[in-house]
Amino acid sequence: MVPFDLRLVAYAPNGVRLGILPHPLNLQVAWPFNDMPSLRFAYSTRAVGADLIAAPCEIGVQWSADGMVWTENGDGRFLLAHREGDQLDPSGVWRYDCPSYLWVLKKAVTYAHASIAPVNGQRVYGSPTPNATAGFIMNSLLTEAQARGALAGFAWTFTGTLDTAGLTWNQTLGLGIPLGTDVLAVLLTLVDAGLIDIRMTGPRTLSAWRPGTAIFRDLTALSTPVELAGGRDISAAPDVGTLEDLASAAYVVGDSSFRTERVNVGTPLPWGRWEVGVRQVGVTETTAATLVGDSLLVRGAVERVQRTRELSLTVARWLPLRDYLPGDRILAPGEGGQRKALRVRQITLTRTDRGVVSGNLVLDDRLADQEIRLRRRIALLAHRP
Repeated sequence: MVPFDLRLVAYAPNGVRLGILPHPLNLQVAWPFNDMPSLRFAYSTRAVGADLIAAPCEIGVQWSADGMVWTENGDGRFLLAHREGDQLDPSGVWRYDCPSYLWVLKKAVTYAHASIAPVNGQRVYGSPTPNATAGFIMNSLLTEAQARGALAGFAWTFTGTLDTAGLTWNQTLGLGIPLGTDVLAVLLTLVDAGLIDIRMTGPRTLSAWRPGTAIFRDLTALSTPVELAGGRDISAAPDVGTLEDLASAAYVVGDSSFRTERVNVGTPLPWGRWEVGVRQVGVTETTAATLVGDSLLVRGAVERVQRTRELSLTVARWLPLRDYLPGDRILAPGEGGQRKALRVRQITLTRTDRGVVSGNLVLDDRLADQEIRLRRRIALLAHRP
């Protein structure tokens, strides 16, 4: 059986393929859900292909399950943005940190609109103008940046009206963006607020959807569900649990002496009542305070568990990138090794100089999904102009 493998390919900036980097000393690539992927690798200046990365370029990460067909997933393109090495090191080894191509959005910033005066140094989406959708905000900022000559190679598959799947954007918000804020920061703010889901679906192409739709696939509901079995797909299932966040009462202090308490009577109390407090700037009414308090109580209701699942790629039936992606719900060993529906929060893969590929998944359960939704609603309140 040909093992699952990874390789690196160099490309000219916004341009053509330059060639394969056949001898990386090591590489690690991480694909988090709804966030920016990253690549790290080491390469010797004495190795074949080193000339390809001697100047600014892009790096494509490709995978293969048979050693013949190689695929670069949509979010597999990275920018060679940072390098370091020792000029006196006889091995000539340099280390490279490469963010996703999405990172180019840091190099476009928010300008004032020609027909709308800034308010307190902010570009405002909200009163007196109509509230806007996440798609409208991003489409306008990207379009204006390209009109100025920025983001020359960047493309996107949504409009100010429709998401990538053709659905109408249906959530509006008021948002004040300080002038000069980079467009990547705006995008991630919208993601954190739960208004948009994102993924690179081409080397230089961003796709975006209404939240909770296209990239929240449930692969447990298929006729043949994706199930990572211990001893086959999974070699180890380490969990790290902590009670440090346990709390049954939340005390929220807002502006103008506003304060309120939320209590969860269902929280286990091995040491009696545990309290948690938070000072939340901008909270002056009960609805917002309730969201903040509930978020703390959801986090403090049970032991917090980080679930990491080590992949056994040589004998696995289901392979990352080919069969499942970040955001997918799959079946995997949970408590006591019993199968449980869990969401893939991050895929991390590594490759040694001998060509051995390994990796792991970070998985979340439905409680974590609930907590994230609450945090997003709080973030949305915090960004009102």
